[in-house]
Amino acid sequence: MKSAPLSKHSTFSRGRTYTLTRIALLTTLVSVGRLSFSFLPNVQPMTVLLVCITLYYGWKNGLAVSLLSVLLTNFYLGMGPWTIAQFAAYSVLIGLTWLLEDSYEALPLPVMQFFVAFLGIVYGLIISLVQAPFFGWNIFVPYYLSGLPYDIMHAGGNIVFFALLYPIAMRVFQRADQNTSNVS
Repeated sequence: MKSAPLSKHSTFSRGRTYTLTRIALLTTLVSVGRLSFSFLPNVQPMTVLLVCITLYYGWKNGLAVSLLSVLLTNFYLGMGPWTIAQFAAYSVLIGLTWLLEDSYEALPLPVMQFFVAFLGIVYGLIISLVQAPFFGWNIFVPYYLSGLPYDIMHAGGNIVFFALLYPIAMRVFQRADQNTSNVS
């Protein structure tokens, strides 16, 4: 049986299908990356993959994948007030990454590595700021300082993961887009 062609006013167009499929696949990739390295505190490819996704596909896709990945992985790792903090932290990181929209391709690898290391530190700060109302502002400074070694591990992991994953991710994203345009 031959299916009817999709009209341009169709609720579910071919472009939307590709977009939703891409978001689902990227969410899976980021989630598996986070869960695979969950035995190392704050050292995982999640932030770097979200940076790559945001730079290549835009802030909307980066934000969707980040929020879905946090939700999905926290079903396995545990939900709590930190889930809201992670939503906020990754939203800020996606926004900061999107500021590089026009210039990231011209930036040398060490500059981008410094940027993703900075994001690791910012992530910890946002987590602490969002959780402060839950635990009390009077303990914010000790709470933040006690988490700083983990933020430094996050920053260091981002440096290594970025050097390894950025060239591969961008090439895979580009190839996927080429294959998608050839199918259309």
